Amino acid sequence: MLKFKYCILAAIAAMMVTSCDKNVTMVTEINRDGTCSRQVSTKDDCLTDYDSWQEVTPADTSDNKSIVLRRSFESVQEMAANPILKASGKPIRSNASLDGKFKWFYTDYTFTETFLSWADQFDEPLTDYMSAQEAGFMWTGYPNLVEGMTGIDMVDYLDALQEGIEHWEYRIVTGCQLKTIANHYESIPNPPVSQEEFISLKDSIMEFGYENCYDEFENVKGLLKDFFKSNAFSSFFKDYDKLLDSDLENTVELPFIKTSYILKMPGRVIDPGRGTVSDGVIEYRFEGGFLIPGDYTITATSRATNVWAFIISGLVILLALATLFYRRK
Repeated sequence: MLKFKYCILAAIAAMMVTSCDKNVTMVTEINRDGTCSRQVSTKDDCLTDYDSWQEVTPADTSDNKSIVLRRSFESVQEMAANPILKASGKPIRSNASLDGKFKWFYTDYTFTETFLSWADQFDEPLTDYMSAQEAGFMWTGYPNLVEGMTGIDMVDYLDALQEGIEHWEYRIVTGCQLKTIANHYESIPNPPVSQEEFISLKDSIMEFGYENCYDEFENVKGLLKDFFKSNAFSSFFKDYDKLLDSDLENTVELPFIKTSYILKMPGRVIDPGRGTVSDGVIEYRFEGGFLIPGDYTITATSRATNVWAFIISGLVILLALATLFYRRK
């Protein structure tokens, strides 16, 4: 069934590329006093209403199509309450927290941002085809469910999960196509069944298509012809692509959000979570598809030196030494 994945997603990707570029760079900077700022750079319209954000000139002006926005916040909670990214016309929401643990000579800061699941945005859950842990592993790589397996075991296990993913993708995309047809059913002359019957047959049509390998993205026309043994739908497909593009983009846009999430923490990074550290800056891979199986969390801990604590401690030591010296005299 691997051919489903490549035919379906390649066709969707072609449609999405013509509509907009989904690559985003998001830079989040956390300050010791709890304030923070966020800067977003993209060429795309995958942004929410950003009237309250400041548009800045990109450092690299060679690409004048980039939109660079920046905004400062009084807290990370305020930052999370003002989402800037969107998919399918809906904001990509998150919850955020910043915890500080004071330890006299230093303070540890832990920042956490959890992007909220989009699982309920799809007509059917991915967990109908695999467990929640397996779905998380397939989309994000976590938790690592193949640790300790042999290569042969991994192939068998991953092939089964991949088929589940493809079955789900096929039903999501084909379901969207059938919904588009149902929404314009009145334009079909002499249909073989009523609109209500067509809608009730959706599951049967999709499973017929999956079992008989209707893997071509455009082949829903042939699927309906063979399922109903009728050419009644042929005339509808003249304007079908224009009708479908909007419906399909609103259904499958999320996985095409590709974000380089850069985090700057106060002090020295001691735990980057799932990120990688370079020159004190943490970078994470964050994609919209990570939200298909559930919430996705980015977290990091840093340690900032309390210079004043060293000064006070030094003064106390000097005072103690001076007192001791004075008593000896």
